[in-house]
Amino acid sequence: MAGHPFSIRFDSVCGRVELPTFCKDAGVIEIRTLPPERIDLLAEIDRSEHIDALYEATAGVLTRRRVAIEVPSWDTNGAGPHSVAGLVAEVQPVLERGAVLLGAFSGEDLAGIAVVEEGFEGTMAWLTLLHVSHPYRRRGVASALWDESIARARLAGSRSMYVSATPSASAVGFYLSRGCEVLAEPLPDLFAKEPEDIHLIYQIVKTTQLG
Repeated sequence: MAGHPFSIRFDSVCGRVELPTFCKDAGVIEIRTLPPERIDLLAEIDRSEHIDALYEATAGVLTRRRVAIEVPSWDTNGAGPHSVAGLVAEVQPVLERGAVLLGAFSGEDLAGIAVVEEGFEGTMAWLTLLHVSHPYRRRGVASALWDESIARARLAGSRSMYVSATPSASAVGFYLSRGCEVLAEPLPDLFAKEPEDIHLIYQIVKTTQLG
């Protein structure tokens, strides 16, 4: 990921400070905690992208293959797997269990959105989704949402974060750059839902810290 050409402010419970601005005309990105019903804001995310490589995972080992795929934005009318209605229906039960909905805003424009379930399974949290709108990619927005998700999970006592990542080179590369590791044995329920995803784990509390 590139550096942060935005000044980033948080309403975080963790009290983090504003990050430095690297561009004179940079805007300000705010990370806000949103009520669960605002998951409908997903409709404002432009998910379109060009994918030139995909990953596959076998027993924790990644294989990369070249592709040429144009991903359109969300289907705003239907209820299929790449529709706003379909994704909202999938995420709503997670929010009802107490997951946190985070939004990254440039003014009142939504730059990115994330959902993190802090008490997903024992001391494991789950990054249920993280999407950054096309115009805001490679500007530090994904990193800001990730950092806030990790901070929330750590504060709640989670020791690890489970991630089911879209297998695109950009998405997998981002999570690997955060320190995530590919799982040799994904959680069966999540793998059944997303068998083509790359399933990863991030250790919030490192082994050395446990000693």
